[in-house]
Amino acid sequence: MPLCLILQLLSAVLLSILLFFLRSSNIFYNISFQVPVDLTSDYGGIIHGSPAAVFRPSSPEDIALLLKSMYYFPLHHDVTVAARGAGHSTHGQAQARDGIVVDMRSLPLSITIVDGDGTSYVDAGGGALWIDVLKETLRHGLSPRSWTDYLYLTVGGTLSVGGISGQTFKQGPQISNVVEMDVVTGKGEFVRCSEQENSDLFHGVLGGLGQLGIITRARINLRPAPPMVVWIRVKHHDFDEFTKHGELVVNSGEVDYLEGFIKFGDAPQSHQPKKDFSRFGAARCVKPRQPTAYYLLEMAIYYADDDDDDAAEEKLEKVLARVSSRSSVEILEVSYLDFLNRVRAEELSLRRVGLWDVPHPWMNLFVPRSQIRRFNDLFLRTMSVSCINGPIIMYPTLRHKWNLNTSIVVPQDEAGEDVFYVVGVLRAAPPNCTVGSSCLDGLMQQNEQMIRMATGRGSSHDGGGMGAKQYMPYLKSEEEWREHFGQKWKRFEELKSKFDPSNVLAPGQRIFKRKKKKASDEAGEL
Repeated sequence: MPLCLILQLLSAVLLSILLFFLRSSNIFYNISFQVPVDLTSDYGGIIHGSPAAVFRPSSPEDIALLLKSMYYFPLHHDVTVAARGAGHSTHGQAQARDGIVVDMRSLPLSITIVDGDGTSYVDAGGGALWIDVLKETLRHGLSPRSWTDYLYLTVGGTLSVGGISGQTFKQGPQISNVVEMDVVTGKGEFVRCSEQENSDLFHGVLGGLGQLGIITRARINLRPAPPMVVWIRVKHHDFDEFTKHGELVVNSGEVDYLEGFIKFGDAPQSHQPKKDFSRFGAARCVKPRQPTAYYLLEMAIYYADDDDDDAAEEKLEKVLARVSSRSSVEILEVSYLDFLNRVRAEELSLRRVGLWDVPHPWMNLFVPRSQIRRFNDLFLRTMSVSCINGPIIMYPTLRHKWNLNTSIVVPQDEAGEDVFYVVGVLRAAPPNCTVGSSCLDGLMQQNEQMIRMATGRGSSHDGGGMGAKQYMPYLKSEEEWREHFGQKWKRFEELKSKFDPSNVLAPGQRIFKRKKKKASDEAGEL
């Protein structure tokens, strides 16, 4: 164990005694130098970096104390800190090699319903899982407006990246539904922030990749929860028809959820109700040597038990009339809870056959509307020599639903164009495709090729120049990050200097290198 790290942690204890007298603080006892194996990697299973210690805070004040000690008493200038929630990152973003990982799940579960000004909110701890937030709010007949597809993620984790799903076109991403937050900055300051109070931190932290602070509480907008959902899938063989119909639906606002998928193999034909819809298929590798794709629009309409049956049927028929004939439709009625938690059943199934804990070379992009056909062609061309095992997501969303004052980066506005596309290539590697193998290296190289072509600017004869932006980026240099943030870079850099001047936080994102704090700075602030 590095002596410098032990001294750094002891300084935290000394600080708690000398400066704060926090009788409730157990900071020394919450530090473990025995690091569990699962904390050395993440869901991606590609990058492995063991921290020197794990910090399990019993309160947000413990986190503030740790970071304050590192800012005011930096006994070593290489120690970094990463907040880890559910560990669902795919490229080591929540790792802190030889540093300290803060296990956010160790915080006491805190979920409270708040009423105010005719609107209901939920105050959720940064380490709370969205599934727990859902279950608690449903007890009050309420629900957050915007979700992620998978609910076993932490509130602080998804708000640090964006938080998107099929509700985004209508409700905005999760970061557009936050009213207030408590944040511990990289200097150890405990700050309450909102649109009206400390708004620079508020906007910077949302979608800020953990660079400015650790979210310990978020106040989130609620809505009445519908008990039932009509879940619809519509088959398309023509890509242009698929995108045309998807854009018609999101612009009409007649459904509550919309996503789209690229599929390979036999397309569904019946419009009869099914027992379930699976996005992972049979958990097998499909290798389309000459890929013939079809496309699924997946939609959902929420309704209450007491809704008029004729009115509900009329709404459904109106939506179906926009997108296709009845012969290409599958319909399923489920509870609201089962719909939102739909990925959980598939997770359990994949775990049973050993296909959940495998490498996940994922790629997520926001693609301009004008370039989505080119990207589809690029994807099909690249995948012709690949194993496809996992969902391929592609659906439109609306720019005006995004709070672009936050740190999230979306493609540049194209002459007032409101639509851009969410694309996710969410592959799982075959069981024999392990880290260091040519198989996994090949999948990663395919991702890099598509990302390079999609995110480039200007024209290119080989399919590049699309102006796309990565969602949950994996970049390796400050130059690449500068290009990613574009016009937002200068502001983001200034916020980093203000709230985490030593670059302690979130080293796994590879944006800023750890800085040595000047003695003059320490003297001026003590």
